[in-house]
Amino acid sequence: MKKLIKFQTIIYFILVVFSSSLNAQKIIVNDGLRIDNCQIITYHSNNKLVEYKGTIVIDSTEIVYTGVNKPDLKGTYDSIDAKGKYIIPGLIDSHVHLANMAGMNPKHQRKHPKLVDLYFEQLPKSFLFFGYTTLIDVNNYAPHRLNNLRKKKVRPDIYACGEQVQVMDDFMMVMEEYSREQRYLFPFLHDHYNENIHIPDSIDLRSHTAKEVVKNIIEEQNGICVKTLYEDAYTGMKVTWAKPSVNILKEIADEARKSGIPTIIHAPSFEGQKVGLEAGIDIIAHAMWNWFDDPLKITDTVLPKSHANILKNVSRLKIGYQPTYRAITGEIDVMNKSLLSDKNLLHVFHSDYLSWLKSKEGQWLLRRIMNRPSYIKRTNPDFYNVVRSKFTSDSLMMERIYNTLKTRIDKVTLMLAQNNANLLFGTDFGVMNMYTAPPGYSGFLEMQHWADAGVDLKMIFKSATYNNAKAFNLNGLYGTIEKGKIANLLILNSNPLKTITAYNDIDKIILHGNVISRIELSANK
Repeated sequence: MKKLIKFQTIIYFILVVFSSSLNAQKIIVNDGLRIDNCQIITYHSNNKLVEYKGTIVIDSTEIVYTGVNKPDLKGTYDSIDAKGKYIIPGLIDSHVHLANMAGMNPKHQRKHPKLVDLYFEQLPKSFLFFGYTTLIDVNNYAPHRLNNLRKKKVRPDIYACGEQVQVMDDFMMVMEEYSREQRYLFPFLHDHYNENIHIPDSIDLRSHTAKEVVKNIIEEQNGICVKTLYEDAYTGMKVTWAKPSVNILKEIADEARKSGIPTIIHAPSFEGQKVGLEAGIDIIAHAMWNWFDDPLKITDTVLPKSHANILKNVSRLKIGYQPTYRAITGEIDVMNKSLLSDKNLLHVFHSDYLSWLKSKEGQWLLRRIMNRPSYIKRTNPDFYNVVRSKFTSDSLMMERIYNTLKTRIDKVTLMLAQNNANLLFGTDFGVMNMYTAPPGYSGFLEMQHWADAGVDLKMIFKSATYNNAKAFNLNGLYGTIEKGKIANLLILNSNPLKTITAYNDIDKIILHGNVISRIELSANK
């Protein structure tokens, strides 16, 4: 009887296997890649997270099959047995400034052209080393640099918003001290709601309307988004610049929406995010870290109800939100110099460039940051005197203020996460030319900040893949592992839904169907 049962079991197994082979999907590839036995982790286009062991088939640059069953594959293809590995979509950084250099300001760039060449030769590989296969530059003020990067054989896919939209006499124009004549040459947005802005009759304002500005970004700059700016509570500085009106921001957001692209607003303050909500902006760049104008509240970290209500509305309306920790924590790392000894920098900076960063000349940003109290004292003595009275030294004042900003970002980000907000992953790479925002590695550091704040690992994963792709209308190409998507994938040694360190435990990068061993991308392999 036992032998009969055993025989029947064998026959059943054979029939199942035979039936499975008969029903296996037939696929023919010409330039294919087959990945078997992989643990696939992805969101699907229906906004559902799925995890399963299965097979992925790629033909040329496109995913042509993914599923639990092994297909009947014919044609020319390579195979990978990914047993014990985890496969996820390539990561997307939706807030970078690729024309800036992590470590050199324009003066140093002119002085050290060979180091500049080394830096930009390595730059795309550094992003790929940490799994970033798609980048979105939110202020393409130097198209030639982006075009040169796009010519690289091995690089992430690069998109841009075009040049940042500015109103006349805005924050950037004032801070960069552009002359009146230079300002009129900008493709500025004329804020006709602001009675204090006067433009000479010699300037043809027909090209400075919201409609024309958006048209220029799409048709002349190939922009996939519009980036604008609202800066007000810049700690310690007197507002001497023009802020865009709610109505002109609404105009630009409406025109962009008609053209099918999102509008992003730089707004790291309570007032700025309140204005962004009123104007119907699609994406807010930067966590709300500037909370008050009152210098006596400069170290307060108790989130006011009014601020919390703004964040709840952001969550409810599913407005995209980029916390960009590294804009602040990067400056903290400049002050404490801790990152200079981080071995991960050996993978993203050429050794000669890294040596320069450690030199006296390379520490220019530290001197600039530590000189900031003197600048505030000179330009806004009343503010400086109130704040300085709370501390025993300028350096202690700087340390406390920055740690306060970091704590505020923690609270804002966690509250958004707990309210299921539409968090978008962005690093603000290139901000202030800080070396502490290194290409690629700043993404891993940003993820660690999110995790340390208490953000669920599933939400971190979703924000850097599905959410980013959807927010920028790239979800037909990226963000998920599904048939028809571009084959940008990561093969990881550990599960990113279990540990944040998985994002620095990459085995291979698959870029447009091409398999790249991670070590081959290192700056000092």
